[in-house]
Amino acid sequence: MTIVWYLSSVEFSNKTLVSGVLLRKKPSISNPGNSSFGNALMIIDSYFNTAYSKRNIVVKLKGERIKIQTDSHGGFQVKFEFCSDEEVAIFEETGSTSLEVIQNYPIRFKNFESSISIISDIDDSIMVSYTRTKVKRFLTTLLKPSHQRKVIPFTQELYQKYKQNGARFFYVSKSECNLMPTISNFISHNGLPQGNLFLTPYLSLWQLISTSKDKNFKFKVIRDIIENSTKQDFVLIGDDSQRDMEIYTKIVQNYPSKIKKVYIRQTQNKLNRKKMRSWEYLKETGIDAYYFKLEEIFSKTIKSD
Repeated sequence: MTIVWYLSSVEFSNKTLVSGVLLRKKPSISNPGNSSFGNALMIIDSYFNTAYSKRNIVVKLKGERIKIQTDSHGGFQVKFEFCSDEEVAIFEETGSTSLEVIQNYPIRFKNFESSISIISDIDDSIMVSYTRTKVKRFLTTLLKPSHQRKVIPFTQELYQKYKQNGARFFYVSKSECNLMPTISNFISHNGLPQGNLFLTPYLSLWQLISTSKDKNFKFKVIRDIIENSTKQDFVLIGDDSQRDMEIYTKIVQNYPSKIKKVYIRQTQNKLNRKKMRSWEYLKETGIDAYYFKLEEIFSKTIKSD
């Protein structure tokens, strides 16, 4: 039976972006367990499920129906030129009953009056993931349930301060959509502000092994968020384990009047030349930027806007 693995409805000032992922059958385990074994079963099971790929579906909101074909990963994205209080419904092309949505994370993210929005990376920015060490990252993802994953104290405190000031949150990560239950449960467990999750496509085991992820994924997602948010300024938060500094530098160069601050977490004790060059390029844009390592000390300097 076809199910909706992930569904998101994000409102901007005068439009709604609806995206999701469909699978051909309901997974045997769809939420992280309390044990390493249960978590491993859920993760492994997700890569053996089959995406509902290249199939026509109907997305319905406020009486308007948009027909679209899912991509090779079972994903889709449509834009409605209005905002609505109604829930989104997904149908198979010839179906009359909306498909079951199995996620435990909010679907609808309303647009609200806020002068600032936070765009945040996830791995090693809010959640310790050991991105630079492939084996350790793999074992942590597989064997650590979401409630046992370590949160970054600095960003946890920073986000609470921005949340108190009414900021809106967007999470953008190169983690594949298979890991959505782990990520969403981690956010909820640690009391982090809930915001829309932009993740890379759902993968089968073969795709995980053979497919290279889009290097420009983060840039394109952040660009779209900014261009659809006419009234907000942005704070960008990431780390130095991947390409966040390069991507954020490019974003600042393209949208200098929209970016207010950039925070980069240092993930290793020593900085190599490549990281130092990337940091210098970011600072040369003139943006108010922070490169932090000792969260306990740096957290004392947090200032909310």
